[in-house]
Amino acid sequence: GGWCIRTSRLGPFRLPFSFVPLSWYIMPDYALEKETLTHFLQNYQDEDGTKKYQEKLQSISNREENILSIELDDLQMHLSEQALPGLGDGEKDLLHNVETNTKQYLKLFAEAADDCLGQIEPSVPHVPDVYDVLLQQRMKGINQAEAQAASDGIARNLDSTHMLPPALMRRYEVIMTPRSLAKPLRMRQVQASSIGSLVTVRGIVTNATDVKPMLTVATYLDAASGLEVYQEVTGRTFVPLQQAPQAAAGLQAAGRADLVMQTRGSRFVKFQEVRIQELAHEVPQGATPRTMVIHLTGELTRSVKPGDPVTLSGVYLPEPFTGFRAAKAGLLTSTFLLAQRVHLDKQSYEALSHDAMHEDAIQELMDEGDLYSRLARSIAPEIWGHEDVKKALLLVLVGGVTKEMDDGMRLRGDIHACLMGDPGVAKSQLLRYVCNISPRAVHTTGKGSSGVGLTAAVTKDPTTGEMMLEGGALVLADKGICAIDEFDKMEEADRTAIHEVMEQQTVSIAKAGITTTLNTRTTVLAAANPAWGRYDTRRSPSENIALPAALLSRFDLLWLILDRADDTMDRALASHVMSVHKHGRAPRAEGLAGTLSADQLRAYIAHAKQRNPFVPDSLTEYVAAVYAEMRAEETQTEQPHSYTTARTLLSILRLSQALARLRLADSVSQPDVDEALRLMRMSKISLSDEAGGPGQVDAISAIYSRIRDDAQRRRKDTYGWADLTALTGQDFSHEELRACLKEYADINIWQVEKSAAGEDTIAFYESARPYTTD
Repeated sequence: GGWCIRTSRLGPFRLPFSFVPLSWYIMPDYALEKETLTHFLQNYQDEDGTKKYQEKLQSISNREENILSIELDDLQMHLSEQALPGLGDGEKDLLHNVETNTKQYLKLFAEAADDCLGQIEPSVPHVPDVYDVLLQQRMKGINQAEAQAASDGIARNLDSTHMLPPALMRRYEVIMTPRSLAKPLRMRQVQASSIGSLVTVRGIVTNATDVKPMLTVATYLDAASGLEVYQEVTGRTFVPLQQAPQAAAGLQAAGRADLVMQTRGSRFVKFQEVRIQELAHEVPQGATPRTMVIHLTGELTRSVKPGDPVTLSGVYLPEPFTGFRAAKAGLLTSTFLLAQRVHLDKQSYEALSHDAMHEDAIQELMDEGDLYSRLARSIAPEIWGHEDVKKALLLVLVGGVTKEMDDGMRLRGDIHACLMGDPGVAKSQLLRYVCNISPRAVHTTGKGSSGVGLTAAVTKDPTTGEMMLEGGALVLADKGICAIDEFDKMEEADRTAIHEVMEQQTVSIAKAGITTTLNTRTTVLAAANPAWGRYDTRRSPSENIALPAALLSRFDLLWLILDRADDTMDRALASHVMSVHKHGRAPRAEGLAGTLSADQLRAYIAHAKQRNPFVPDSLTEYVAAVYAEMRAEETQTEQPHSYTTARTLLSILRLSQALARLRLADSVSQPDVDEALRLMRMSKISLSDEAGGPGQVDAISAIYSRIRDDAQRRRKDTYGWADLTALTGQDFSHEELRACLKEYADINIWQVEKSAAGEDTIAFYESARPYTTD
């Protein structure tokens, strides 16, 4: 049904494939193409005029590198610019052949590199290792055997099994990087036509086995002849040689001798099998995600972990079934991708923190000011309002400082938060945006998660058949964020699995003879609805929350988001939503700096996480007084809406450390503690049935409350302008602060005076002090 285009002296013409003679299918001349690849390695120059691959080969010869990475963009440029000698019409098809028959050309590149290395002398002397000693003894044994045969007048011709294979002498591996124009394929687009080709796919790593040695060259000792016999292994399975080959048997005294495998003389490479799953947005309607098996070898092993979104390039190859599975499968074979390049779609915080490109951008952000509010507004800017909720989520992303004690006790620095509110207040959208920001995040739902799915399950390794543990959502989110939506709909038996994770940050497993402890250094971010779907103001807060106290006390922040009718706020919300639907982005607020992109926000958080601020001794008494006051208030409340325990004190410290990290400071200051207390107070106020929208307390009263509470805790009478601005922070303007000082001075609460620098200072009147003197 197809046609073939053929060019002749009379011009191009076409014939049906059924009439195409076999002589038109010309096999590539591998010897000629090997010369082309050798010329490419020796003569290719980059934009700076340096011989890129010649320098790489020199580093390999000096034993400084063990990877030769071939970029097909360089090969394409070299073929288009160079008129290579001895090449015919096949030059144009070389790049196509490399991309469609990659495994063969990886071997040709390795052979070409071996030829080039034979002409390169090491520029740095190196100490011989075990490999050099073995190679020297092998060459010495072969030479002695040939000399003995020559002296005895015997014509000794060694076959290929007695010659040292190049794979055994090679101290490097060749990998291939696809062209930059090659777009990643969907997993369902990788079909039978892609067999043997270099393809690029995207997915999420769901499982990664342990790294094990894989045999590539088996070495046997023939005791009768004294020679070594070599067998190259190209697949996952092979049949070991039992006797010497016929060519060597004629040299033995009588018959064939058994071969003994020499493990130390064989060559092994690191091998790891990884399974990736199709991305959610690439799954067709009504279908389930597909998976693909990835084989990582050499230096590519341990480059990915379960839960990482990755882009993989490799050779798509078939793998026949073996054993009983082969009899059952018949003509069917499984497939795998032999990885050549691994790229993490989301860099870790550690990798981003060492990126020098972000240093100048971060300094510019700090110079612009109002960074705390700007970073918070950058979280889900399409969602209107929720300023304090976004600030709390920002602190969740930054986290506190994890401390390891000398006796092994560990104090977690991760900040757990729970958003509980009425339907339609964007709880799930906030969770998904936080997962998008975090380099390592797992999103799950309460009803769709079991205790085993959250912690770990015992499965059988398909490669070795051994029993193994497969981590659940909390284990996959180690050093990341685990977002659990519909937290209230989770079964109580499954919810108990989270208790150990949230405080000890470990999972203890005792299943199928496996007793171990897995690390789950995870931030838990949950979203839930009240007990009756919507918050019922006629019932107590504890009845609405309907979560056990043991679980609530583990959350650093518990925030209730109520959906109350307010004409002004409803109109503003509707206007914001209409603008987002019309323009496809959030409108920019007047008078405020623009929001940051997800990459900028991720880079700043990575930079802030490098700081480890400590709590100075001067704040010890202040934090202790705050904690004692919170406990006293809860005791006096008839229906407490929270559980203030010693964990609450640690929550204050963690939130304060996260705020200090945002300032890129090395120590916690009092404004950090005050802001942490304000967020906790706002979360508690929102849990009461009197909670309303923002702005019910005017700025002047709010400023006075801060000054009064601070004076009461610290038993302080006078405040300078620097103290006042530190107390108010960036939440209030200087005009609002001066208005507060004037208003309360008029009613004889304090006296306002001017300092030597012309700044306002206040001193409480003795009768208006917020504390009593003993």
